[in-house]
Amino acid sequence: MKVAVLAATGSTGSLVVGKLLSNGHHVVAVSRSPTAQRHPATHFSAFRGDLSDIAFLRQALSGCEAVISCLGQSRATKSLFATRTSPPDILRRVAAATIAAIGNGSQHFVYMSAFGVGDDLRRHALFFRIMLWLSTIHDAYLDHAEAEALIRHSGVQWTIVRPPGLNDKDEEVPLIGKSDGWSSFENTSKRSAAAFLVQCVEQKGPVGATITIGEPVMP
Repeated sequence: MKVAVLAATGSTGSLVVGKLLSNGHHVVAVSRSPTAQRHPATHFSAFRGDLSDIAFLRQALSGCEAVISCLGQSRATKSLFATRTSPPDILRRVAAATIAAIGNGSQHFVYMSAFGVGDDLRRHALFFRIMLWLSTIHDAYLDHAEAEALIRHSGVQWTIVRPPGLNDKDEEVPLIGKSDGWSSFENTSKRSAAAFLVQCVEQKGPVGATITIGEPVMP
């Protein structure tokens, strides 16, 4: 399968690229930053450009059966209170451009959002909501919500995945849908989230579903 990965040079996007390649897929890495050519050329190609440019994306997505977006808002540091360095609507703009680039095509659009976005925000613990309002993550949540709305009302085949907080642990844990049983303070590894995104592509769905994911609760 030929799969395009948006934000392929990011911390999660690069793991998605690696997982796809290890599973035998052809990867088209799409990013704003240079991509190191460390993968077999027969299964890997790269496009560098503006992810909100419809013409650029149309060229990059040509021939792909699926698109995985791992894009997030950028901050100056990893601190929740660090200055945002990306436009406040970058997620919405890239989602809109991706939808337009797919057009009437059959590509499956898998979008990585965040847990508790949109209507689910009120389900977060009060302390988490306060921290959200005080930090720059609040901007990202609003942007994700607008991007999700565009995707849901589009005519493309889509799946929205909402992972919990992501850490850098070098482990891959099978994740499950937890739309009715997640906690504000859950977290999982980026590698685990990447594997779930690849799984959605390989299983071609669930199409038209928004899934909050997390690690299963051990008995």
